[in-house]
Amino acid sequence: MFFGDNTNKAAYKKSNSIKSTSFQPTGAASAYTKKLLTSISASERQVLGQCLLNEMSRSLSISSAQLFVHDKPQKHSLKNGKLMRKTYGTYKDGKITLSNKTAIREAVIAPKTFLDTLIHEFIHHYDYKVLKLPVSLHTAGFYYRLGDIMKKLIK
Repeated sequence: MFFGDNTNKAAYKKSNSIKSTSFQPTGAASAYTKKLLTSISASERQVLGQCLLNEMSRSLSISSAQLFVHDKPQKHSLKNGKLMRKTYGTYKDGKITLSNKTAIREAVIAPKTFLDTLIHEFIHHYDYKVLKLPVSLHTAGFYYRLGDIMKKLIK
């Protein structure tokens, strides 16, 4: 992997070395997670997802990310009629944006996939707010932290 500067190299090393989080789920966080795993409407996912983000952030003493759930297909690109790539979610400046429908078929995204994507984007928020990283990279440590939170939420 190429790093343009020492800041990104240091951030990569730090991110890669941290395999767990300090997050401890509250009863409310567990309840919101269970409800999210049965929800399908964008409006319900918006409310439940924001409540979950608020609970997680409160337990970590950080500001909460703001969630936007759009009831439209995932952004994607095609080449010769075939799906080349799709965006599950985005995180930028404390804002998480997720789509509620799949890219091609426009079916409702499966609840587990929706939750996985929400927590993935939350880990970017965690990296900035808790770990104080200058950049949030998809390192092995990033995915360990994601798994740590998922295991704590789904018991």
